[in-house]
Amino acid sequence: MELLRGGCVVCRGPGRALCDGCRRRTVPPPSTRMRQLGTLHALFAYEGHGARIVQALKYRDGRRLVGPLADELALRWAEVAPAAPGLVVTWVPTSGHRRRDRGFDQSELLARALARRLGATAAALLRRRPGPAQTGLGRAAREASAGYRATARTGGPVVLLDDVCTTGSTLRAASAALAAVGSAPIGHLVLARTP
Repeated sequence: MELLRGGCVVCRGPGRALCDGCRRRTVPPPSTRMRQLGTLHALFAYEGHGARIVQALKYRDGRRLVGPLADELALRWAEVAPAAPGLVVTWVPTSGHRRRDRGFDQSELLARALARRLGATAAALLRRRPGPAQTGLGRAAREASAGYRATARTGGPVVLLDDVCTTGSTLRAASAALAAVGSAPIGHLVLARTP
């Protein structure tokens, strides 16, 4: 596994994990409405710089990106959502296999960091059911394989976080599991949205 040694993951310039210049070049896609989800808010498109950022986070032990990305997610959430007392931030969990390989779940790290910035609670409300990884699957296969169950119910409003949204099937399955126990998300946040 290639470890990030320092500097920007996009331009390799010295300094922070994501330099200001490269961050400015990752223009956020517009918030979009998705079937059975409502509005989805993303930091950037999953292409070019945005794809490199997500890939560094997931596949090159980019945990040092968590802080800067959580800062950006908190700003994005503040732009689109009113203050919600008792907010709970949860995440779409990665597979056990991916978590073991990476040593972490990138969405969990982001959700916990985001919750701290929002003065909210982070809670693991979902478990992934056994099945193949979503990466590389087409729409039909994603819809068929996405499966989650809620492990807890919360009394407060919930925001659901994931790293990448391609077809929306993963977020729909996770949202449905939360709704089934009375914790339907009030919003959905992702790092990147495929164009």
